[in-house]
Amino acid sequence: MDVFKLEIAQMLKEHPILHEKETYKCKYINVLEYFVRKFSPEDKWANATLALYKKVLLEKPEDYTFEGFALSEQSKTVVATKFKPFKVFSYRYSVIIDCIYMNAINDREKGEHLYSELSSIFYHKRYRKKIRQVFDGLFDSSISLDEFVQIRYLADCWRKNVIFLKEKPIRVVVTATMSAGKSTLLNALIGKKINRTKNDACTAKIHYIKGKPYEDGYCYEYDYALELDARLQTLMEDNIQNIGQDIVVGTFFRTVGNATKRLWLIDTPGVNSSQNKEHKEITERCIIETNSDVLIYLLNGENIGSDDDRTHLQFILENYKGKIVFVVNKLDKFRKKEDSVSETLDAVVNDLTEIGFENPLVVPISSAAAYLAKMHIFGEVLDEDDQDEFDRMARKLKKDEYQFDTYYPDFAKSAHNIDSTADEYQLLLHSGILELENILYGMRG
Repeated sequence: MDVFKLEIAQMLKEHPILHEKETYKCKYINVLEYFVRKFSPEDKWANATLALYKKVLLEKPEDYTFEGFALSEQSKTVVATKFKPFKVFSYRYSVIIDCIYMNAINDREKGEHLYSELSSIFYHKRYRKKIRQVFDGLFDSSISLDEFVQIRYLADCWRKNVIFLKEKPIRVVVTATMSAGKSTLLNALIGKKINRTKNDACTAKIHYIKGKPYEDGYCYEYDYALELDARLQTLMEDNIQNIGQDIVVGTFFRTVGNATKRLWLIDTPGVNSSQNKEHKEITERCIIETNSDVLIYLLNGENIGSDDDRTHLQFILENYKGKIVFVVNKLDKFRKKEDSVSETLDAVVNDLTEIGFENPLVVPISSAAAYLAKMHIFGEVLDEDDQDEFDRMARKLKKDEYQFDTYYPDFAKSAHNIDSTADEYQLLLHSGILELENILYGMRG
Protein backbone atom coordinates (compact mmCIF):
# COMPACT_ATOMS: atom_id res chain seq x y z
CA MET A 1 0.00 0.00 0.00
CA ASP A 2 1.14 3.57 -0.66
CA VAL A 3 1.73 4.63 2.94
CA PHE A 4 1.67 8.32 1.98
CA LYS A 5 -2.12 7.90 1.93
CA LEU A 6 -2.04 7.75 5.72
CA GLU A 7 -1.35 11.49 5.57
CA ILE A 8 -4.59 12.15 3.66
CA ALA A 9 -7.35 13.57 5.86
CA GLN A 10 -10.95 12.46 5.45
CA MET A 11 -13.73 14.62 4.00
CA LEU A 12 -16.64 13.48 6.14
CA LYS A 13 -17.29 16.11 8.82
CA GLU A 14 -19.42 18.30 6.56
CA HIS A 15 -20.09 15.91 3.71
CA PRO A 16 -22.99 17.20 1.56
CA ILE A 17 -25.12 14.05 1.88
CA LEU A 18 -24.88 13.73 5.67
CA HIS A 19 -28.43 14.98 6.16
CA GLU A 20 -30.05 13.09 3.29
CA LYS A 21 -32.45 10.23 3.85
CA GLU A 22 -30.99 6.80 4.53
CA THR A 23 -32.36 5.34 1.29
CA TYR A 24 -30.63 8.03 -0.74
CA LYS A 25 -27.35 7.62 1.13
CA CYS A 26 -27.42 3.88 0.48
CA LYS A 27 -27.81 4.51 -3.24
CA TYR A 28 -25.03 7.08 -3.17
CA ILE A 29 -22.66 4.66 -1.44
CA ASN A 30 -23.70 1.98 -3.95
CA VAL A 31 -22.21 4.18 -6.64
CA LEU A 32 -18.95 4.58 -4.71
CA GLU A 33 -18.75 0.85 -4.08
CA TYR A 34 -19.35 0.07 -7.73
CA PHE A 35 -16.27 2.06 -8.72
CA VAL A 36 -14.11 0.77 -5.86
CA ARG A 37 -14.96 -2.83 -6.79
CA LYS A 38 -14.28 -2.23 -10.45
CA PHE A 39 -11.21 0.04 -10.32
CA SER A 40 -9.57 -0.75 -6.96
CA PRO A 41 -10.67 -4.21 -5.77
CA GLU A 42 -7.32 -4.97 -4.06
CA ASP A 43 -6.49 -1.44 -2.90
CA LYS A 44 -6.47 -1.27 0.91
CA TRP A 45 -6.94 2.49 1.02
CA ALA A 46 -9.93 2.51 -1.34
CA ASN A 47 -11.70 -0.32 0.44
CA ALA A 48 -10.96 1.00 3.94
CA THR A 49 -12.19 4.48 2.95
CA LEU A 50 -15.36 3.01 1.48
CA ALA A 51 -15.93 1.11 4.73
CA LEU A 52 -15.45 4.34 6.71
CA TYR A 53 -17.98 6.17 4.52
CA LYS A 54 -20.53 3.44 5.26
CA LYS A 55 -19.81 3.64 8.97
CA VAL A 56 -20.05 7.43 9.17
CA LEU A 57 -22.71 8.33 6.61
CA LEU A 58 -25.22 5.55 7.25
CA GLU A 59 -27.38 5.38 10.35
CA LYS A 60 -27.60 1.59 10.07
CA PRO A 61 -24.60 0.41 8.08
CA GLU A 62 -25.37 -3.16 9.05
CA ASP A 63 -28.54 -2.99 6.92
CA TYR A 64 -26.73 -1.77 3.83
CA THR A 65 -26.47 -4.16 0.87
CA PHE A 66 -24.57 -3.63 -2.36
CA GLU A 67 -26.46 -4.03 -5.59
CA GLY A 68 -23.72 -3.87 -8.13
CA PHE A 69 -22.12 -6.10 -10.69
CA ALA A 70 -21.15 -9.73 -10.95
CA LEU A 71 -17.56 -10.99 -11.12
CA SER A 72 -16.31 -14.11 -12.80
CA GLU A 73 -15.02 -16.44 -10.09
CA GLN A 74 -12.29 -17.71 -12.41
CA SER A 75 -10.98 -14.53 -13.96
CA LYS A 76 -12.17 -12.00 -11.38
CA THR A 77 -13.26 -9.77 -14.26
CA VAL A 78 -16.60 -8.06 -14.82
CA VAL A 79 -18.85 -10.37 -16.84
CA ALA A 80 -22.27 -8.89 -16.22
CA THR A 81 -23.79 -5.89 -14.54
CA LYS A 82 -27.03 -5.30 -12.77
CA PHE A 83 -25.91 -1.89 -11.60
CA LYS A 84 -28.74 0.60 -11.91
CA PRO A 85 -27.61 4.21 -11.83
CA PHE A 86 -29.88 6.66 -10.09
CA LYS A 87 -30.30 10.37 -10.50
CA VAL A 88 -27.57 11.99 -8.45
CA PHE A 89 -28.92 15.43 -9.43
CA SER A 90 -27.55 18.05 -7.03
CA TYR A 91 -24.83 15.67 -5.81
CA ARG A 92 -23.43 15.00 -9.26
CA TYR A 93 -20.24 16.88 -8.37
CA SER A 94 -19.83 15.21 -4.98
CA VAL A 95 -19.90 11.78 -6.59
CA ILE A 96 -16.97 12.49 -8.86
CA ILE A 97 -14.84 13.93 -6.04
CA ASP A 98 -15.55 10.97 -3.76
CA CYS A 99 -14.83 8.42 -6.50
CA ILE A 100 -11.52 10.02 -7.45
CA TYR A 101 -10.62 10.52 -3.76
CA MET A 102 -11.05 6.82 -3.03
CA ASN A 103 -9.54 5.40 -6.19
CA ALA A 104 -7.11 7.83 -7.81
CA ILE A 105 -6.20 10.80 -5.63
CA ASN A 106 -2.58 10.63 -6.83
CA ASP A 107 -3.16 8.98 -10.23
CA ARG A 108 -4.66 11.19 -12.90
CA GLU A 109 -4.35 8.53 -15.60
CA LYS A 110 -6.45 6.11 -13.57
CA GLY A 111 -8.75 8.99 -12.75
CA GLU A 112 -9.33 9.60 -16.46
CA HIS A 113 -10.55 6.03 -16.94
CA LEU A 114 -12.83 6.37 -13.94
CA TYR A 115 -14.09 9.74 -15.12
CA SER A 116 -14.88 8.36 -18.58
CA GLU A 117 -17.14 5.64 -17.19
CA LEU A 118 -18.62 7.87 -14.50
CA SER A 119 -19.61 10.56 -16.97
CA SER A 120 -21.06 8.07 -19.45
CA ILE A 121 -23.23 6.41 -16.78
CA PHE A 122 -24.54 9.40 -14.87
CA TYR A 123 -24.42 12.62 -16.75
CA HIS A 124 -26.48 14.03 -19.55
CA LYS A 125 -24.45 15.77 -22.25
CA ARG A 126 -25.49 19.18 -20.97
CA TYR A 127 -23.56 18.53 -17.72
CA ARG A 128 -20.39 17.17 -19.31
CA LYS A 129 -18.57 20.51 -19.52
CA LYS A 130 -19.12 21.31 -15.84
CA ILE A 131 -18.24 17.79 -14.76
CA ARG A 132 -15.03 18.00 -16.76
CA GLN A 133 -14.22 21.30 -15.07
CA VAL A 134 -14.61 19.69 -11.66
CA PHE A 135 -12.41 16.75 -12.64
CA ASP A 136 -9.69 18.97 -14.10
CA GLY A 137 -9.89 21.26 -11.06
CA LEU A 138 -8.96 18.37 -8.78
CA PHE A 139 -5.61 17.99 -10.51
CA ASP A 140 -4.98 21.59 -11.56
CA SER A 141 -5.15 24.20 -8.79
CA SER A 142 -5.32 27.03 -11.34
CA ILE A 143 -8.85 25.92 -12.26
CA SER A 144 -11.34 27.49 -9.87
CA LEU A 145 -14.11 25.40 -8.35
CA ASP A 146 -15.61 28.26 -6.31
CA GLU A 147 -18.77 28.40 -8.43
CA PHE A 148 -19.77 24.89 -7.34
CA VAL A 149 -21.39 25.70 -4.00
CA GLN A 150 -22.39 22.11 -3.29
CA ILE A 151 -18.77 20.89 -3.24
CA ARG A 152 -16.99 23.80 -1.57
CA TYR A 153 -16.26 21.75 1.55
CA LEU A 154 -15.07 18.73 -0.43
CA ALA A 155 -12.97 20.83 -2.80
CA ASP A 156 -11.40 22.69 0.11
CA CYS A 157 -10.50 19.41 1.84
CA TRP A 158 -9.13 17.99 -1.41
CA ARG A 159 -6.86 20.96 -2.02
CA LYS A 160 -5.60 21.04 1.56
CA ASN A 161 -4.63 17.39 1.15
CA VAL A 162 -2.96 17.91 -2.22
CA ILE A 163 -1.01 21.01 -1.11
CA PHE A 164 0.09 19.23 2.07
CA LEU A 165 1.37 16.19 0.19
CA LYS A 166 3.45 18.39 -2.11
CA GLU A 167 5.49 19.59 0.87
CA LYS A 168 8.72 17.79 1.59
CA PRO A 169 8.21 16.04 4.93
CA ILE A 170 10.27 16.96 7.98
CA ARG A 171 11.67 13.63 9.19
CA VAL A 172 12.40 13.46 12.90
CA VAL A 173 14.01 10.36 14.41
CA VAL A 174 13.45 10.04 18.15
CA THR A 175 15.76 7.85 20.21
CA ALA A 176 16.41 7.22 23.90
CA THR A 177 17.28 4.62 26.44
CA MET A 178 14.37 3.04 28.26
CA SER A 179 12.43 5.07 30.85
CA ALA A 180 13.48 8.43 29.44
CA GLY A 181 9.84 9.22 28.66
CA LYS A 182 10.04 8.93 24.86
CA SER A 183 6.46 7.77 24.37
CA THR A 184 5.13 10.60 26.51
CA LEU A 185 7.17 13.09 24.50
CA LEU A 186 5.73 11.74 21.25
CA ASN A 187 2.20 11.86 22.64
CA ALA A 188 2.85 15.45 23.72
CA LEU A 189 4.09 16.47 20.26
CA ILE A 190 1.06 14.82 18.66
CA GLY A 191 -1.39 16.01 21.30
CA LYS A 192 -3.03 12.59 21.57
CA LYS A 193 -2.27 9.21 23.09
CA ILE A 194 -0.80 7.34 20.16
CA ASN A 195 2.19 5.54 21.69
CA ARG A 196 2.47 3.20 24.63
CA THR A 197 3.76 4.69 27.86
CA LYS A 198 6.37 3.12 30.11
CA ASN A 199 3.81 0.90 31.82
CA ASP A 200 2.89 -0.80 28.56
CA ALA A 201 4.73 -3.55 26.75
CA CYS A 202 7.57 -2.50 24.47
CA THR A 203 7.71 -3.47 20.83
CA ALA A 204 10.60 -4.20 18.49
CA LYS A 205 9.18 -2.14 15.64
CA ILE A 206 9.73 1.28 14.13
CA HIS A 207 6.65 3.50 14.44
CA TYR A 208 6.22 6.09 11.69
CA ILE A 209 3.76 8.69 12.95
CA LYS A 210 2.69 11.00 10.13
CA GLY A 211 0.70 14.19 10.41
CA LYS A 212 -2.37 15.19 8.40
CA PRO A 213 -3.19 18.65 7.02
CA TYR A 214 -6.26 19.19 9.22
CA GLU A 215 -8.22 17.53 12.01
CA ASP A 216 -10.66 15.02 10.54
CA GLY A 217 -11.34 13.16 13.79
CA TYR A 218 -9.65 9.89 12.76
CA CYS A 219 -6.44 8.09 13.64
CA TYR A 220 -5.16 5.67 11.02
CA GLU A 221 -2.98 2.64 11.65
CA TYR A 222 -1.34 0.38 9.09
CA ASP A 223 -0.13 -2.66 10.98
CA TYR A 224 -0.58 -5.47 8.42
CA ALA A 225 -4.26 -4.45 8.28
CA LEU A 226 -5.32 -0.87 7.54
CA GLU A 227 -7.66 0.72 10.08
CA LEU A 228 -8.89 4.25 9.33
CA ASP A 229 -10.76 4.66 12.60
CA ALA A 230 -8.22 3.16 14.97
CA ARG A 231 -9.34 3.37 18.58
CA LEU A 232 -7.02 3.32 21.59
CA GLN A 233 -6.97 -0.46 21.93
CA THR A 234 -5.96 -0.87 18.29
CA LEU A 235 -3.20 1.72 18.64
CA MET A 236 -1.86 0.13 21.82
CA GLU A 237 -1.74 -3.46 20.52
CA ASP A 238 0.50 -4.85 17.79
CA ASN A 239 -1.01 -7.03 15.08
CA ILE A 240 0.71 -10.42 15.35
CA GLN A 241 0.19 -10.91 11.61
CA ASN A 242 2.63 -8.08 10.92
CA ILE A 243 5.94 -9.88 10.49
CA GLY A 244 7.67 -6.74 9.30
CA GLN A 245 9.38 -4.14 11.46
CA ASP A 246 7.26 -1.08 10.63
CA ILE A 247 3.96 0.31 11.89
CA VAL A 248 2.58 3.48 10.33
CA VAL A 249 0.13 5.82 12.06
CA GLY A 250 -1.56 8.86 10.52
CA THR A 251 -3.26 11.57 12.54
CA PHE A 252 -3.50 15.34 12.87
CA PHE A 253 -0.87 16.80 15.20
CA ARG A 254 -2.48 19.17 17.69
CA THR A 255 -0.38 22.29 18.14
CA VAL A 256 -0.94 25.70 19.68
CA GLY A 257 0.59 28.65 17.87
CA ASN A 258 2.40 26.64 15.18
CA ALA A 259 1.24 26.35 11.58
CA THR A 260 0.59 22.81 10.36
CA LYS A 261 3.53 21.36 8.44
CA ARG A 262 4.18 17.93 7.02
CA LEU A 263 5.98 16.20 9.89
CA TRP A 264 7.00 12.58 10.37
CA LEU A 265 7.96 11.36 13.83
CA ILE A 266 9.99 8.15 13.63
CA ASP A 267 9.86 6.34 16.95
CA THR A 268 12.59 3.79 17.65
CA PRO A 269 12.70 1.09 20.34
CA GLY A 270 14.65 1.71 23.54
CA VAL A 271 18.24 0.59 23.00
CA ASN A 272 18.95 -0.92 26.42
CA SER A 273 16.25 -3.56 26.75
CA SER A 274 17.70 -6.43 28.73
CA GLN A 275 14.98 -8.75 27.45
CA ASN A 276 15.30 -8.05 23.74
CA LYS A 277 18.66 -7.20 22.15
CA GLU A 278 16.88 -6.86 18.80
CA HIS A 279 15.57 -3.45 19.90
CA LYS A 280 19.10 -2.01 19.81
CA GLU A 281 19.81 -3.47 16.37
CA ILE A 282 16.58 -2.12 14.88
CA THR A 283 17.15 1.34 16.33
CA GLU A 284 20.73 1.59 15.17
CA ARG A 285 19.82 0.44 11.67
CA CYS A 286 17.03 3.02 11.53
CA ILE A 287 19.35 5.83 12.61
CA ILE A 288 21.92 4.89 9.99
CA GLU A 289 19.51 4.29 7.10
CA THR A 290 16.90 7.01 7.61
CA ASN A 291 17.47 10.25 5.75
CA SER A 292 16.25 12.37 8.65
CA ASP A 293 16.28 16.15 9.04
CA VAL A 294 16.91 16.04 12.77
CA LEU A 295 17.41 13.53 15.54
CA ILE A 296 15.95 14.03 18.99
CA TYR A 297 18.00 12.34 21.68
CA LEU A 298 15.90 12.23 24.83
CA LEU A 299 17.65 12.07 28.19
CA ASN A 300 16.16 11.19 31.57
CA GLY A 301 16.90 14.19 33.78
CA GLU A 302 16.76 11.96 36.85
CA ASN A 303 19.49 9.66 35.54
CA ILE A 304 22.01 11.81 33.71
CA GLY A 305 25.31 10.22 32.68
CA SER A 306 24.24 6.56 32.71
CA ASP A 307 26.47 3.96 31.03
CA ASP A 308 23.64 3.01 28.67
CA ASP A 309 23.27 6.60 27.52
CA ARG A 310 27.01 6.99 27.09
CA THR A 311 27.20 3.86 24.90
CA HIS A 312 24.29 4.97 22.71
CA LEU A 313 25.62 8.52 22.47
CA GLN A 314 28.95 7.17 21.27
CA PHE A 315 27.11 5.27 18.54
CA ILE A 316 25.24 8.46 17.56
CA LEU A 317 28.48 10.42 17.40
CA GLU A 318 30.10 7.87 15.11
CA ASN A 319 27.14 7.11 12.86
CA TYR A 320 24.85 10.14 12.64
CA LYS A 321 26.06 13.33 10.99
CA GLY A 322 22.85 15.36 10.89
CA LYS A 323 21.32 17.89 13.27
CA ILE A 324 20.69 16.74 16.82
CA VAL A 325 18.56 18.20 19.59
CA PHE A 326 19.37 16.82 23.03
CA VAL A 327 16.19 17.05 25.10
CA VAL A 328 16.34 16.60 28.86
CA ASN A 329 13.07 15.28 30.27
CA LYS A 330 11.54 14.82 33.73
CA LEU A 331 13.10 17.93 35.25
CA ASP A 332 9.69 18.74 36.71
CA LYS A 333 10.41 16.02 39.28
CA PHE A 334 13.38 17.92 40.69
CA ARG A 335 13.27 19.20 44.26
CA LYS A 336 14.48 22.76 44.62
CA LYS A 337 16.77 22.22 47.61
CA GLU A 338 18.30 19.04 46.15
CA ASP A 339 18.50 19.58 42.37
CA SER A 340 19.19 22.41 39.97
CA VAL A 341 17.76 22.63 36.45
CA SER A 342 20.43 25.02 35.17
CA GLU A 343 23.29 23.03 36.69
CA THR A 344 21.92 19.81 35.22
CA LEU A 345 21.67 21.32 31.74
CA ASP A 346 25.25 22.62 32.05
CA ALA A 347 26.41 19.16 33.16
CA VAL A 348 24.75 17.58 30.11
CA VAL A 349 26.49 20.06 27.79
CA ASN A 350 29.83 19.25 29.44
CA ASP A 351 29.26 15.49 29.17
CA LEU A 352 28.28 15.70 25.51
CA THR A 353 31.27 17.91 24.72
CA GLU A 354 33.54 15.43 26.45
CA ILE A 355 32.11 12.60 24.34
CA GLY A 356 32.86 14.59 21.20
CA PHE A 357 29.74 16.57 20.24
CA GLU A 358 30.52 20.13 19.19
CA ASN A 359 28.31 22.91 20.55
CA PRO A 360 25.47 20.52 21.45
CA LEU A 361 21.97 22.00 21.56
CA VAL A 362 20.57 20.97 24.96
CA VAL A 363 17.05 21.95 25.98
CA PRO A 364 14.70 20.97 28.83
CA ILE A 365 11.15 19.72 28.65
CA SER A 366 8.41 18.29 30.79
CA SER A 367 6.75 15.85 28.39
CA ALA A 368 4.15 14.90 30.97
CA ALA A 369 3.17 18.53 31.57
CA ALA A 370 2.96 19.21 27.83
CA TYR A 371 0.82 16.14 27.23
CA LEU A 372 -1.62 16.87 30.06
CA ALA A 373 -1.86 20.54 29.07
CA LYS A 374 -2.78 19.61 25.49
CA MET A 375 -5.30 17.06 26.70
CA HIS A 376 -6.95 19.78 28.76
CA ILE A 377 -6.83 22.39 25.98
CA PHE A 378 -8.30 20.06 23.38
CA GLY A 379 -11.14 18.89 25.57
CA GLU A 380 -9.96 15.42 26.57
CA VAL A 381 -11.24 14.18 29.92
CA LEU A 382 -8.52 13.58 32.50
CA ASP A 383 -8.93 10.77 35.00
CA GLU A 384 -8.44 11.46 38.72
CA ASP A 385 -4.73 10.59 38.73
CA ASP A 386 -4.00 12.68 35.65
CA GLN A 387 -5.93 15.62 37.09
CA ASP A 388 -3.92 15.42 40.32
CA GLU A 389 -0.70 15.39 38.30
CA PHE A 390 -1.93 18.28 36.18
CA ASP A 391 -2.65 20.34 39.32
CA ARG A 392 0.76 19.51 40.82
CA MET A 393 2.68 20.50 37.71
CA ALA A 394 0.57 23.60 37.13
CA ARG A 395 1.70 24.86 40.53
CA LYS A 396 5.32 23.81 40.12
CA LEU A 397 5.91 25.17 36.63
CA LYS A 398 4.78 28.62 37.72
CA LYS A 399 8.04 28.88 39.66
CA ASP A 400 10.85 30.63 37.81
CA GLU A 401 13.31 27.73 37.88
CA TYR A 402 10.78 25.33 36.35
CA GLN A 403 9.65 27.56 33.50
CA PHE A 404 11.46 25.43 30.94
CA ASP A 405 10.64 27.67 27.99
CA THR A 406 13.04 30.29 29.38
CA TYR A 407 16.04 27.96 28.94
CA TYR A 408 15.66 27.72 25.16
CA PRO A 409 17.85 29.76 22.78
CA ASP A 410 16.26 32.79 21.15
CA PHE A 411 15.91 31.17 17.70
CA ALA A 412 13.56 28.57 19.18
CA LYS A 413 11.23 31.17 20.62
CA SER A 414 8.40 32.93 18.85
CA ALA A 415 5.14 34.64 19.65
CA HIS A 416 2.87 31.82 20.74
CA ASN A 417 -0.23 33.97 20.97
CA ILE A 418 -0.79 32.61 24.45
CA ASP A 419 -2.20 35.46 26.47
CA SER A 420 -4.42 33.28 28.61
CA THR A 421 -3.57 32.98 32.27
CA ALA A 422 -5.51 29.70 32.50
CA ASP A 423 -3.47 26.92 34.08
CA GLU A 424 -3.55 24.70 31.00
CA TYR A 425 -2.08 27.37 28.72
CA GLN A 426 0.55 28.46 31.21
CA LEU A 427 1.50 24.82 31.79
CA LEU A 428 1.82 24.25 28.04
CA LEU A 429 3.98 27.36 27.70
CA HIS A 430 6.33 26.51 30.55
CA SER A 431 6.61 22.81 29.62
CA GLY A 432 8.99 23.76 26.80
CA ILE A 433 6.99 21.90 24.13
CA LEU A 434 6.21 25.03 22.09
CA GLU A 435 9.90 25.90 21.73
CA LEU A 436 10.74 22.32 20.78
CA GLU A 437 7.99 22.38 18.16
CA ASN A 438 9.41 25.64 16.82
CA ILE A 439 12.77 23.95 16.34
CA LEU A 440 11.24 20.95 14.54
CA TYR A 441 8.87 22.94 12.33
CA GLY A 442 11.69 25.31 11.55
CA MET A 443 13.58 22.52 9.77
CA ARG A 444 11.65 23.57 6.66
CA GLY A 445 11.50 27.29 5.92
